[in-house]
Amino acid sequence: MQKRALMVVLLLVLAACANEVQPVQPRPMPNIDISIPSSLPDRPRYEPPPTSPTAMPTVVRHEIEATRAEFLPSEIKVKKGTYVKLVITAVDVAQRFTMPTYGVDEPLPVGQDITIEFLADREGSYTFYSEGHKGMEGRLVVTP
Repeated sequence: MQKRALMVVLLLVLAACANEVQPVQPRPMPNIDISIPSSLPDRPRYEPPPTSPTAMPTVVRHEIEATRAEFLPSEIKVKKGTYVKLVITAVDVAQRFTMPTYGVDEPLPVGQDITIEFLADREGSYTFYSEGHKGMEGRLVVTP
């Protein structure tokens, strides 16, 4: 009986040792570089689009008839920064359209539409006229 009791005690000790929790060895962590760069790039990698498209000047078209004695209309008003398109037609005689302020000096053949374009970049009132037709003039008024 002693052998049996010793055997039971021994089995109980072995069973107790088998149920003991063995410590788990931690796994080694992978080597990850989490360093922060010491300087940032000069420009960001992404640049958002501009808030509005590049501002194009407003284009204003005016038709002018040049008769033997006058321009119709004889006064044109535009805002500063406007891109002006003048379409001028000599109705009855060939002449020249001249506006020194904007460097314009164009022949006007009878019956042809002549287009003159420029940027109204200066405020003020500027004279245009027809060479050879005394007193035939008009005004370009550029407002702020």
